[in-house]
Amino acid sequence: MRLDDAPFARVLDTLARLGSLESDHAAPIAHALDRAGLLGHARRAGWTALPAFDVLARALSTAELVGAGLARLDAGGMRPQWPAHRLLIPWTAEAGAEHEHERTFARRSLLPPDERFPVTIWPPGRRARGLLRIGPAEAARDARKVLVPDALDALALLAYAEARGRAAVAYVVPWPEWLPLDGLPFAPGKRVQVSIPRPHGYELARRLAARGVKVYELAPPVGASWGETWEAYRSGHEAGREAEAGGERGERGERGEHEADPSARA
Repeated sequence: MRLDDAPFARVLDTLARLGSLESDHAAPIAHALDRAGLLGHARRAGWTALPAFDVLARALSTAELVGAGLARLDAGGMRPQWPAHRLLIPWTAEAGAEHEHERTFARRSLLPPDERFPVTIWPPGRRARGLLRIGPAEAARDARKVLVPDALDALALLAYAEARGRAAVAYVVPWPEWLPLDGLPFAPGKRVQVSIPRPHGYELARRLAARGVKVYELAPPVGASWGETWEAYRSGHEAGREAEAGGERGERGERGEHEADPSARA
């Protein structure tokens, strides 16, 4: 069941109105983001939280709730759908010829990863196909432009860069298997860093390099994600301090020690 554009726009507007991270119902989500040092970045990016189900049921019709993937109907009546996925990430998705862009949103869980459940889910029939840009509206000329596989990773990357006095803009790929090529904001000759695990990240880097973009693979200095790097940096662990020192040494050259250049192999 996929909502038409008008009722889906109403759902989006209602979620934006009800979902402020300042509200009482959003306290668990805001607390988790604050504990991770990412609350300020999430607010600036316009992220919100899914309110309690009874609040949603009073604000939206059954058809809107089910059509937006917020509820399901079964023999027991209407129930929340994916209730743990309460972090709401506004997204701009590519649409058909009639509309240049179509709004959608991603719902993300803040629970520890569990291979039985997806980390991010989408409304039925409205999975994003465009990159989500997170970062300053007017980024510094020397800002890193980094492709990442997850929106929370993007916030962690920005927080880590900011803490070290660097400028960065993150571009979130909706799902790693999707390798976007058309309509990307990367002109030939421009430098882009891809921080997505292989094989998907390497394949995306290779294709972009073939189009003349200067692409480099960029691995998080600590752990497997920028979230782990940011946590190590914040906690003051020796690993975080060593990563910072190593990054400073590497970035004096053309590339940091965690980068690799796939352009020549593309």
